[in-house]
Amino acid sequence: MFYIFLIVFIGLILYLEFKPFKKISTVENDLKEGNFQFPENIFKYNVIAHIHTQFSFDSLGKPSDIKKAMEENSIDFVFVTDHDNDDYRFFEDGKIFAGIEKNTPEGRVLLLGNELPVISHPNNFEFEHYRWKGEFKKDYLYELINIKDGVVWNKMLSVISLIKNVLILPFTRNLLHKWNALIPLENWVRLYYARAKGLKIIGGIDLHIKVVYQEHTHGLLIPSYRQGFKWLVNQVYSKEPIKNKHQLINAIKKGNLYISLKQKYGNFWAENEGNVYFLGDRVPVDSVLFCSFPHKKTVKILKCENKPVVVTHKDNFSYTVKEKGFYHFEVYEYDFRIGSFYLGFRPVAITNLFEVSDV
Repeated sequence: MFYIFLIVFIGLILYLEFKPFKKISTVENDLKEGNFQFPENIFKYNVIAHIHTQFSFDSLGKPSDIKKAMEENSIDFVFVTDHDNDDYRFFEDGKIFAGIEKNTPEGRVLLLGNELPVISHPNNFEFEHYRWKGEFKKDYLYELINIKDGVVWNKMLSVISLIKNVLILPFTRNLLHKWNALIPLENWVRLYYARAKGLKIIGGIDLHIKVVYQEHTHGLLIPSYRQGFKWLVNQVYSKEPIKNKHQLINAIKKGNLYISLKQKYGNFWAENEGNVYFLGDRVPVDSVLFCSFPHKKTVKILKCENKPVVVTHKDNFSYTVKEKGFYHFEVYEYDFRIGSFYLGFRPVAITNLFEVSDV
């Protein structure tokens, strides 16, 4: 009986460790592989959005903690969005900007830098004040990924995964091992296309510091900005150096960014007749879309109107768009595969949309 229990227990741990599973076939029609170089004189910035500090009633983080985490994780800019106040404005320094998170009759809204409205928690239907009741206005951003919403969406699975991570902690040394397996990206993208297609997207950490032990400047924080800034980063593109909040907000408003999970970075862009286009741009038919994402055990998917047109393991490829519509890239990592069957299939990146039209 003991051995049966042990076998069942180990089997359950392995099942949870390599979940989710996915059957997916490569689609490489009209794909071109090559060592494509990202255009020169293009600037990239790592941006964190939606964090809370000691000015929120449910967080304890300090400005010095944020700055240290930025240094360790090569973060260029941070948007603080404390609950119902922008008191962080007294600590702004040109890299960290104060904003606010507040409830409205329409639902939960962020104001990045006190200027740019973001529909926050659009995938959280658990709480009435999160549930979006208004229009998906074109001048609003859409928080496609919010890490807290992944936990709420999969509450039971989140608890079970945490228990599993505690049990295998001696091997992984990471209590949040494979946390991105809880992000139901395909479901969230489907909701986005059904409700808000065309809005520019952004990712939010929604990080609250709950426990602090400090006998010196940088003490123990749970969870910490240092670790949280590794979870999700918005990588923003610009043709000009970004030197202030308004320039940064303008680039984000245009959608010139993609969302990176677990510090997995790549490059995504488009070209047509010598012109370079970014994510979020409107591009002409017959433009070439490029993806450069050189990470092992990753699958890159290019979708048109949320339907795959390219599914590949190639690190660098291009695809010429012949049909009008909205295109975006998704990237997933996995543990291993057997033919077209993937184990541990989980998201690591998603881009804003290219709108392909006759322009």
